[in-house]
Amino acid sequence: MSPDDPVPPAILRDVLDGLSYCLAVVDEDGRIVDLNEDWRSFAANADVPLAGAGDDAADGPAYLDTLRTSDDPHAARVAESVVTALESGTQPPTVRYPYTEGDGAHARSVRVIPIQRDGQRYAVVVHADVDEDVRAAADLRLKERAMDEAPVGITIADPDRPDYPIIYANEAFERITGYSVPEVLGRNCRFLQNDNSDESSIAEMREAVNEEEFVSVELINERKDGEEFWNRVTIAPLFDEDGELTHYVGFQEDVTDRHETALELERERDRLALLNQVVRHDIRNDMAVALGWGETLTDQVEGERRDALERVLDAATHAKDLTTAVADIERVFAGEDPELEPTPLAPVLREEIGRVNSSFDFRAESVTIRGGDDLPDGIRVEASSLLSSVFGNLLDNAVFHNDGDHPEITVSIEEHDESVVVHIADDGPGVPDDRKREVFGRGEKGLESAGSGLGLYLVDQLVRSYGGSVWVEDNDPRGAVFCVELQRAD
Repeated sequence: MSPDDPVPPAILRDVLDGLSYCLAVVDEDGRIVDLNEDWRSFAANADVPLAGAGDDAADGPAYLDTLRTSDDPHAARVAESVVTALESGTQPPTVRYPYTEGDGAHARSVRVIPIQRDGQRYAVVVHADVDEDVRAAADLRLKERAMDEAPVGITIADPDRPDYPIIYANEAFERITGYSVPEVLGRNCRFLQNDNSDESSIAEMREAVNEEEFVSVELINERKDGEEFWNRVTIAPLFDEDGELTHYVGFQEDVTDRHETALELERERDRLALLNQVVRHDIRNDMAVALGWGETLTDQVEGERRDALERVLDAATHAKDLTTAVADIERVFAGEDPELEPTPLAPVLREEIGRVNSSFDFRAESVTIRGGDDLPDGIRVEASSLLSSVFGNLLDNAVFHNDGDHPEITVSIEEHDESVVVHIADDGPGVPDDRKREVFGRGEKGLESAGSGLGLYLVDQLVRSYGGSVWVEDNDPRGAVFCVELQRAD
């Protein structure tokens, strides 16, 4: 075959089908008159106007009409290119055609080449996937921009080079440390450490890096101007598709304000604890003196004077007991998690019953607490040493908030398989339904109470910390029953 002989159609077909891009020939009527195998495959898998319908059937819409009638503005641009090639015979600029299909976002690079044969003009439409390197570069620029705009310092270190030098640092790292990016590149991040950096935290980071593991610590670092700051450092290894370590990414966050706030709160708590201790000590001493002298008068006054004296002694007793409750409340407010341990229930109840009787011995004949001798022994519950405060406050509450002349209280235990419920029933004024939950709120007080309103709040907080619950029921014929459910410890 000589160079002037035409190429056999079969060979041309093999050439077209062997191309690594989609190709179609469009005639002056806007119809596809030929296309290669890649175009057919694209049309079969991508439902977009750019693909058309493969070979245009005689009675179907022409390819150019499909592009023109589409709502996709990118299809309209391809249509303009086809019209330009057919009408003017000039090659228009390459068009980028983005679309969404199946596994996500894609883009095609579309060229339209004008050709003429036997007096007829044709437009050869060629398109291929946007070069992967271009997309990768765009993704990289986007990621770098995101890292530069991040509010925390970000560094990337190369583990394949000696001493794991920094190969990237963002703008936030500059703001936090005072070092410019050029001053940082090529150095190991440890240059921020000084003599006050915690050795255990440094060792933890070193071990995690050696083991190619994630780590996050907080330690003192030093800025370029010598100012110290608390830095929350997080280091994470990055691996490739084969599981091989490629880089370490580090995050730095200035948490100095939080540490300073926590330190100031600790100082304030220490000052308040000392004041609390001094005040409680002085109140207990003064109340002990008042009770001692007051009790010497109980046999010397009668009638209304005796009633007035008992009210004074009640208030003094409440104030003295409150100093103990304040210490317990302090521990609850501090957020300390109680150390729960199996605690015998009956002995704690009997001790608190005895304490209440002793506290009110100046009017022992008018306060009756039943049930102490009938409490079943051998029951242990999950609680802490503050369990006595739970029942002490409930018993005190039953006495102080009783509006009768002869308060009567009954203590009993209801056993279940995994829990027990302690009932403390009184014959006082009771608790209205709309306040049965509110009485356990912080600062809530009982009827005509002069107390702090913290006793029942303390009870609720302690019982919750034990994994239990507390509630109020009505007593029959009058009064309230405070119910405390605790988990059994077997």
